[in-house]
Amino acid sequence: MKITSIGSDYIEIDEDNIYDDDLLSINRVHLIKLNFLRPSKQKIERVLDLYPKTNRFVIENDIRIYNGVLRSTSKKYYVSNPVNVNLISFFRKNNKILINFDNLQPYERRFLLENSVFVDLIKNVEVIMMNESLFDSKKEVLYDWNGNVIII
Repeated sequence: MKITSIGSDYIEIDEDNIYDDDLLSINRVHLIKLNFLRPSKQKIERVLDLYPKTNRFVIENDIRIYNGVLRSTSKKYYVSNPVNVNLISFFRKNNKILINFDNLQPYERRFLLENSVFVDLIKNVEVIMMNESLFDSKKEVLYDWNGNVIII
C-alpha cells in the first residue's frame, strides 16, 4: 500500500487555484483531483501542461468532458463517488474508480467495511480515500495491498 498525503501527493485543482504558486511548487504530485465548476478542454489541457509529471487524475462529475480530453493522452483517471449517489449504479458506470468512504451513505459504508466485502473491494480498486480512524481499523488488511490510500 502507498499512503498518499493530501496537499503534496494529492491536490485538488479548480478555477480558483489553477495558478496557485504553492501548488505549482510541488515537485511531483501523484494524484490531482480536477474539480472545475465548468470544466473545459482548455482548463484540463492547462493542468496537464502545468503538471507534466502527474499521470493520474481524479474526477467526480462531468465525466464525458474529462474523458474526451484524457483518453487521447497517456494519463489515467479515476472516477470518485460523489456524495448521495447510489453506489451500485456508480460501480456499473465506471471502471477506474476511487472509493471515498466519507461520501458513502452509512449503510453503504457498513456493508463495504465488512471484512469479506472489504477484501473483495480492494482487489477491484486501485485507490481508496478514508479518515484516519477507519484506516487504523483496516491497516492490517491494507498492508499487503498494492493500491493507494488517501487519508483525510
